[in-house]
Amino acid sequence: MRTGTAATRETVSQAWSPVLTAAGVEGQELGRQILALAHQVAVHSLSGPLTDPGREAEDKVALARRLFTGTVDERVVDLLSAMVRGRWSKAVDLVSALHDLGIEAILAGAHADGSVKQIEQQLFEVHEQIADNRELREALTPSRRTSTEARVRLVEAVFAPHISAPAMSLVDWCMRHHAEGGPLRNLRRVVELAAEMRQRTIVDVVTAIPMTSAQEERLRTILERRLGTRIDLNCEVDSAVIGGARISTRNYVMDRTVRSAVAELRTRLAG
Repeated sequence: MRTGTAATRETVSQAWSPVLTAAGVEGQELGRQILALAHQVAVHSLSGPLTDPGREAEDKVALARRLFTGTVDERVVDLLSAMVRGRWSKAVDLVSALHDLGIEAILAGAHADGSVKQIEQQLFEVHEQIADNRELREALTPSRRTSTEARVRLVEAVFAPHISAPAMSLVDWCMRHHAEGGPLRNLRRVVELAAEMRQRTIVDVVTAIPMTSAQEERLRTILERRLGTRIDLNCEVDSAVIGGARISTRNYVMDRTVRSAVAELRTRLAG
């Protein structure tokens, strides 16, 4: 039986799902507001008072409504009220749950108006541009030398003219949310969630030389049969693998590279 954070998240998700479905394309704006609310809860250290197990549930609901009624959509206030009624294993879990719900809402709204594929592609391109530009990557990496808001302003200056407002909201979240792997890891996570919304799985393929179109199509067919889902291939070339291929998803890795085989042989010889 689930307790604490897991139980609360499940209860809230079940209640929120029909609201989000009914919202349709408005989910994008609701999601943006949820992420903004999560930011306010985090920066003003409100997660403690809003999850305090020593306070009556209705006292926490009253606090949430006093703080946010009139500043966000009433549906978002109702969502937060439902969340603070529950029990949380750790105060920070409330903010994490708000992040997940906000991202889900933006992507659900995009799915409703048919733009989720566009958002996925835009986020992927942002990820690739940051990964390929050392100066930009270093400027956006969390550091004591720059504030989070300064990094958000920089990423907006670079990308806002070129991507949709919902996509930019998700990029902003990726900059503000501190996680292992930094903004690039956050961006990849959101790209994967967008792909899942389209019932697809992103597969990274690393080879020593570029694959032909025929090879890519053959590999896609094999992987779709094996994984039981539609596949989007993200192909990269790395001469260091020497030969073969390394294929990976979030939950699956198959390394058939020459480099891996050599490393395994060395390990066996050393043993």
